[in-house]
Formats: sequence, structure tokens, C-alpha cells
Amino acid sequence: VPAGFVLIWQLIKRWYPWIPNDIAFLSKMIKALRTMAYYRKKDIAVCDRLAEVAKSTPEHPAILYEEEIFSYGQMHKLTNQYAHAFRSLGVQSGHKVGLIMMNEPHYIAIWLGCNRIGAVCSFLNFNLKSKSLLHCIDLSEIKILVAGLNCNCATCSYVNLGSFVTALKNIENELEDRGITVYVHEKDHSQLFLTDKASSEDIPRSWRGDVKHRDPICYIFTSGTTGLPKAVNVDNSKCFAGAAILGFAEPKPYDVVYTSLPLYHSSGAIIGIVGAIHHGCTVALRKKFSASNFWPDCRKYNVTIVQYIGEILRYVCKQPVTPEDRNHSVRTIVGNGLRPDVWKQFLSRFGAHIHVLEFYAATEGNVGFINLPNKFGCIGTYSPLIRAIGNSPIIKFDVETEELIRDSNGRPIKCPPNEPGLLVGKITNSTRISSYKGKEALTEKKVLRNLFKQGDAFFNTGDLLMYDDEYRLYFCDRVGDTFRWGENVSTNEVSDTIADAGGIKECNVYGVKVPGHDGRAGMVTVVLEAEELDGASLYQHMVDSLPSYARPLFVRVQDELEVTGTFKRRKVNLQNEGFDLTKVGDDKLYFMCSEMKAYVPLNDEMQKKIEDGDLRL
Repeated sequence: VPAGFVLIWQLIKRWYPWIPNDIAFLSKMIKALRTMAYYRKKDIAVCDRLAEVAKSTPEHPAILYEEEIFSYGQMHKLTNQYAHAFRSLGVQSGHKVGLIMMNEPHYIAIWLGCNRIGAVCSFLNFNLKSKSLLHCIDLSEIKILVAGLNCNCATCSYVNLGSFVTALKNIENELEDRGITVYVHEKDHSQLFLTDKASSEDIPRSWRGDVKHRDPICYIFTSGTTGLPKAVNVDNSKCFAGAAILGFAEPKPYDVVYTSLPLYHSSGAIIGIVGAIHHGCTVALRKKFSASNFWPDCRKYNVTIVQYIGEILRYVCKQPVTPEDRNHSVRTIVGNGLRPDVWKQFLSRFGAHIHVLEFYAATEGNVGFINLPNKFGCIGTYSPLIRAIGNSPIIKFDVETEELIRDSNGRPIKCPPNEPGLLVGKITNSTRISSYKGKEALTEKKVLRNLFKQGDAFFNTGDLLMYDDEYRLYFCDRVGDTFRWGENVSTNEVSDTIADAGGIKECNVYGVKVPGHDGRAGMVTVVLEAEELDGASLYQHMVDSLPSYARPLFVRVQDELEVTGTFKRRKVNLQNEGFDLTKVGDDKLYFMCSEMKAYVPLNDEMQKKIEDGDLRL
């Protein structure tokens, strides 16, 4: 009988190799879901979980920050002190408190101090200025704003200004008109919050009032790549769901998670901080990401798990090679947005043993995948079993019209292997989405109703995904990032190709409208390693590597690419400015000239010919 079971298992692995991966994935998911259900049933908040860990292991390090060590016991007491201090300032259950601060342990304590008394903490991006910042403040409905760095506060006479405190100074009158009081926290000046006098005694549960497990405990703003940021209502369930992502790395109490991602973003605050609290391990927290300090920090704190997002690992790979490159304890990296070229370079240089837990998720979403099998370039598996129970179909989508492709009955069509399509997630009581704060229409725009049958509802991720014949799942593009010039073109694929061209440090690919032509022509903004673009070399690389419809017709050269605070590249302004010489300032523009077999400088005469249709594209 045992031999029979072994034989059956070996045959399964040979004929259905995805089944063992599915079993491993689902076993971890079921464990996470049971824990989340328990927390929900017992109405356990994030601050309660911190208290549990502090009670069982009070001396265990929770946060390693610069040269300081904050134990779980200390973090619990500090959280209580902030809760008492906020209470003394009149903050009650349901009130909103704004927080604009760089990464530090007090950020976490302030947030969970609000959590203790049922207040909602609004995580404000410290990179925002004037209009965008004021928009987020108004949306949050706050009356108290906590800012980092030095300041003497009545209504604020700003001293030793940091950039985001300067941003607050610029809207000082608007804040005063709204009756918002600004308190500035400084590492050695925390008496501003009365925390030196505030009690560290546990907070009575009654101070939370009627706030329940699924009520918001913070607002996390979208990156604002396509407009003004939107505030996502994040509750305890969403936090513990994010913590489950870190759980796929199987963290133990002795593990150290390196987080240099901004805490105003869900990856840093939820996956990193709540994930570590949930599993009782340690976080090595850096104030702000630094490529040059990445590996020195990992060695200093004996880091075993690293969080990444966007392009930060590309910046790490750009650092000079040293003999110490493989002298580290990192076994797993967890994050999203890792492009294949960086993926390969990172493992080749820093250690092929490192498990890349590339995942797919969205702060407001209800669907997610993770690369548990550690397969190169993918974000997870999309096997028949996962498709059957996951309620997250990939459906055919026209990237030019940005409309679903439907059958004769008006229903969407599911994509076969190797065909990119729109990922949607079915909305049920157990797979809810997090709503946006404000007008209900903001959330409703992300919902597709009556899709496969009357009365159903699906979350529109806005992302194009694809799975191959071996059920490996890949991220292709954001809707709107794909352009069509005779054929559909993925900007990510073009970016990966351009990254391999010599002399290109960074690039951002997008589509631009050309008068008199259907679709969008490819354009790329680059940052050069040299002072001048080698137009002939880049032209030849494009011809050798890409089909004609995918080759960028225009190149724009900038000193640095504009990115969001979470390292996502902004495209909207670039698309709007296009190849218009009057809108690009001092940036140089180049045009792909087939006669010269090179990218040549674009001048006014050429631009007019293109716009008038006199120059054939």
C-alpha cells in the first residue's frame, strides 16, 4: 500500500506537475484563512495582536532602527502612550488623524495608538505637494495632523524644515481655514505628544466604541499614477490578509525582515509591519530606501527576508560590484514589479539560492497570486484547480478600445493559454473589495456587474495577465499602458528589450497619439549612462530585437525619470506631452529614421511633417 501511494504520487508529479504546487499553495492559504476567521470572530485588531506578542515575548526585538532596538514590550507600551496622549487631545473613536512622517518606530506606534482608541489613521505620502497633499487631507477629514521632523507648533512656526514640512508650510493658511492642528513629532521631542507623561497602561476596550473588525483602521492612498490619489479604506481583515503574504516566506521569530519601503504604502505597513507582528518576528526598518546601504544594512542586521517593490532592485544591481556581494543571510525576497532582466541579474550576482516570492495583489483588490514554486519571471500558478476555485478569470480585452470582447450572448470570453487578458475577481461576502473613501461612484467604477450572469459582480483589476501551457502566470501590463500600432504592444516587453541596449540606464515606454493615424505610436523616455544618445546603435538594437510595430518611433532623454513615492513610473504627463517640442522643455527628442538607420534629433520641420502626414511612419 505505501509503495502504491508513492507510485501514484510520482505519476501525479509527472503527468500533473502543477498539483503538488497547488497543494502547497492551498495548504498555506487555508491556514491563513482560518487564522483570519479566528481574528474576525474574536474581533482582534492589529494592536491586539501586538499586545499578544508583547505579552508572550516582551523582550524579543520588534524593530531594529538605526542603532536602536525596540522590543515588542517597548512597542506595546509606546502604542499605549500614544493612545493615552491622543485621548488627552480629544481624539475619540471614529475620529481621523493624519500622519505624514518618514519610516521610524514611532510611525507604527502612532498608527496603532489610534487603532487602540478606535481612531482612523490617514497615511499621507510625504512626497506630495500643495494641491495633491491638500486633496488627500480633505479626503481624510482630519482635524489633527502629525508630521515628522522639528517644529514648534501653535499653528506652526516651522523650524529645521524637512521637505514635507515645507509642503505643509506652503498650505498653512488652508490648514488653518479647515481648523486642522498640526503637531510635529521629533525623535528627541516626543513630549509634544505628552508621551513622556502619558500612561503606558493598557487601554480599555470600551475606548474603541462601536468600531469593529471590518471598520477602517487606516486610509492608504493609491499611487496617483493616473490622477489624484484615492483613499482606500483598510480594515483589520485587509491587514491580516496582507500579513498572510509574508507568511508564504515562512517567517520564524528569529527571522529579520528588511523594510525600506515607505510605511504610507500597503507593502511596507501591511505586508512588512503587520506581517512581522502577526508572525512575531523582527523588522529592520530603514527611514528611506538607499541602494548603497541596501546590502550593508542586510549584513548589519542579519536580514533573512527582504521586501522590494517597483524598481528598487534595479537600483541595487546598478551599485558597483564588491567582493561582499554574496556575504549575506538573505534567503527570500518578497515583493512585486520585478522585471525579468533585473530578476536574472539579481540572482546571478547575489545568489541563485534566493527565493523570489513575486506576488500580485492590490490594496483595494480581492484577488492575489504568489510565486511559491519560485519559477523565473512569473507571479504564481493558474492551474485548472486554481481557476476552478479562485473565481478570478482572465477575460479577452481589446486594448485599443479598452472594452471587453464578448460572445454572441454578450458575455465575456475567457482567455486560452498564451493570450493576455483582463484579470477580474468575483466579489462575494468572503472576497470583498476595499472601498474608496468618498463618493461611492469611485468604488463602483472598479466593479463590473452582470458579467457572466445577471446579478454577479467582479472587481476590475485594470491589469492584463497571461498564463502559459504549464500554467505559469505572468503580469503583462496595466490597461492603458499597452499601446497599438498595427498590433498590440506591451510596454513592459519593450522596456525589457530597451534595458538590454547599451548606454541606457533607465527607460519608460508608453504610447502617444499621432495626428492622422489610428492607435498610438511607441515612445520611450530614457536616462542615459553617457552624455549623448548613440542613435545608430539604439536603432540597430530595436531592429534586431523588436518587430516593426513594437519599435518606439520617438525617444525622449531626461536626467531622471519621474516616479511615485512607491517607485512606480509616471506616464500620464509624458503621454500628454508626446513628441511636441513646445512641451518638453530642455529635453532632447529623437525620431526613428529608417533612411538614416538611426534615431536622429527631432526638429520643428520634422514635427510639422509628421503632424501634417507628409512624413511616412
